[in-house]
Amino acid sequence: MRLFALTGAVAMVFALQAQAFNADHVERLKSTGSCENCDLSGASLMGMSLSGAKLGRVNLRESDLKNIDFSNCDMTGADLRRSNLEKGTLDGANLENARIAGADLEKASLRNANLYRADLRDSDLGKTDLREANLEDADLRNVLMKRADLRGARLPHAQLGLARLERSDLSGANARRADFTNADMDRARLLGTDLRDADFSDARLERTNFTGANLQGAVFSDALLRRTVFSDADLTGAHGLKQDRMREACGNAQTKLPKGLTLKDCEMDPEAVIDTAVGPNS
Repeated sequence: MRLFALTGAVAMVFALQAQAFNADHVERLKSTGSCENCDLSGASLMGMSLSGAKLGRVNLRESDLKNIDFSNCDMTGADLRRSNLEKGTLDGANLENARIAGADLEKASLRNANLYRADLRDSDLGKTDLREANLEDADLRNVLMKRADLRGARLPHAQLGLARLERSDLSGANARRADFTNADMDRARLLGTDLRDADFSDARLERTNFTGANLQGAVFSDALLRRTVFSDADLTGAHGLKQDRMREACGNAQTKLPKGLTLKDCEMDPEAVIDTAVGPNS
């Protein structure tokens, strides 16, 4: 009985924490469309249209924000940890320094959003539209990012260790000095991507397409390079590449390699799949 009572008390505490939002703040948001520094944690705002709202440093932790419209909102420093933003619209939103760890952003749209130094660790970004988004210095470690569209995104110095980027499209992105250690990039597209000095140590690069990518100074220590495509890519000064690990990768006559390394021609490899289509669902 005592254990039951204790368990019930703990459950009540968590229930109260989940409903910790300030009711007056919710009303202010609904009436004015803005609420800077407000406590809306645990609130249900599903489907609301808040385009252009001023929500700097707002607390939306563990809130239900599915299908919400946050386009062009100022959400600098917002707390969105473990919130449900599935299918939300955040195009052009300013999320600089926002805390978004553990959030559900599956199928959300963040085109041209500013996520500079945002914390997105452990978030679900599956099929998310991040075209032209600014993710410079963002923390994306251990994110689920399958089939995400990152074409033209800015990712300099971004941390993507252990990220799952299968079939994602980073074509034309700037990911200079980005950290992809232990990332799963099976069938990802990086056509013409700036990856100078990026770190792919221990990454899974199976069937990853680096056609036309700038990989000068990139690190590939112990990376899996099975059927990886390097046609027209520049690998000048790349580190950690070993001939025995490159035997299943391929390139072409225009591929620039470190001295002493060779690649088989993709056109002569019946197993090579040269996928140059753009978009994560192409």
